[in-house]
Amino acid sequence: MASIKKRKSTFSVIYWYLDNAGERKQKWDTLETKKEAKQRKAFVEYYQEKYGYVIVPLEEQFARQIDESKKELDSTDEDITLCDFLKIFVNLYGTSKWSPSTFSSKVGTIENYINPLIGDWKLNAITTKKLSAYYNDLLSVPEVPRANRKATGRCVQPANIKKIHDIIRCALNQAIRWEYIDTNKRNPASLATLPKVPKVKRKVWSVDTFREAIQQSDDDLLTICMHLAFSCSIRIGEITGLTWEDVIIDEQSIATNNARVIINKELSRVNAQAMQKLKEKDIIKIFPTQKPHCTTRLVLKTPKTETSNRTVWLPKTVAELLVQYQKDQKELQEFLGDAYNNYNLVIALENGNPVESRIVRDRFQKLCEQNGYEQVVFHSLRHLSTGYKLKMTNGDVKSVQGDTGHAEAEMVTDVYSEIIDEDRRYNAQKMDEQFYSTLNHDSEMQPQNEEVQPENNGLSDSDMELLQLLKSLTPEMKAMLLKQSASK
Repeated sequence: MASIKKRKSTFSVIYWYLDNAGERKQKWDTLETKKEAKQRKAFVEYYQEKYGYVIVPLEEQFARQIDESKKELDSTDEDITLCDFLKIFVNLYGTSKWSPSTFSSKVGTIENYINPLIGDWKLNAITTKKLSAYYNDLLSVPEVPRANRKATGRCVQPANIKKIHDIIRCALNQAIRWEYIDTNKRNPASLATLPKVPKVKRKVWSVDTFREAIQQSDDDLLTICMHLAFSCSIRIGEITGLTWEDVIIDEQSIATNNARVIINKELSRVNAQAMQKLKEKDIIKIFPTQKPHCTTRLVLKTPKTETSNRTVWLPKTVAELLVQYQKDQKELQEFLGDAYNNYNLVIALENGNPVESRIVRDRFQKLCEQNGYEQVVFHSLRHLSTGYKLKMTNGDVKSVQGDTGHAEAEMVTDVYSEIIDEDRRYNAQKMDEQFYSTLNHDSEMQPQNEEVQPENNGLSDSDMELLQLLKSLTPEMKAMLLKQSASK
């Protein structure tokens, strides 16, 4: 809340904000009249309610920022640096293409790893060789810790270098389109050499382990999240963003196997300044802040991609579990009355507030630790679900992709290839059991002591007996007989 204080002939609007270090600071805005002060106070409270505890700009500052942005966008200076061009790129391309979370992440990457190291490069002097050397040098650059996180002590990893490269490549593509770089030139980032990203196979439970874990869980919230992740193949943010109007579990729908969930939003925590910069693009609802020092906001936003908007049908058992879960939630709501914040969320805390993804992840890890299960991340349940459905449908990639909401079928076929490898191992075992074990058995069935009688070929019985005797002699005895026969 802001307040107004009279100071001689002027009025001051006083409010709190958080600086870059997260420390609470006080801000005084001086105005000439009480009317202006009241207007400013109302604007400050509205602005901070929407965007968190940040410095609230004046209208004049807004106008100057718009003018500066226009000047930057009109600039075609041939000596423009990468740093200056990236400002234009972010303001023009980023604000129209990126979601708030993506915007915050990419701007952070630019500020931490691109501008400090190569921001002074002339845009037209960037070459494939220079970029390749830069990517290689990044391997020895310490990682910048995320906000409110401790330093890891690691250097920049190849996977992060790939993300840095993607930003630079996209920016240079736009530079060519906007004619900052000769349109006849190739994007210098397109052929740059990047450090190899090691492929890390995600740890995934077996179906038997999941079955046991779901039965062991005594946390109703976690249990329903696990069921939704496995049965619907949906992301954690999509689970925590579900609202009851998008869960179709009436009696008729369940009886006709038409119970379903409609995925059209997700719960996410976004940077307040990024949300302001993007003018709340993709934001459906902003939840009230729970802490005065918070620079981020919890929101319901549109899903990750267009294909993420989808309908997923529920197994009857899971639909019935949701019916009971909703009934229990309504009873709690009636008991708490006004103390329950009713946002109509399926997954909600005891007071009705939204459940952040980290809460579900923490509870899931606790379940693993308490029961001695292999430590896997919650997202692996979606991976397990994808693999299980592919096996169940004999590799129907399209139907499974419809459930998972993957933008590219390749993401599903990558899981399918792992299943095929697993089945190939089983194929070798089955071949051994069904063919080679029989082959060995057949050879064992042949009489071991029965000798095959040679054909007579007109020899007398005595000659045959002599021949059998000669065959039974040792090589040394045969050689001695041949030597004696030759000397006669």
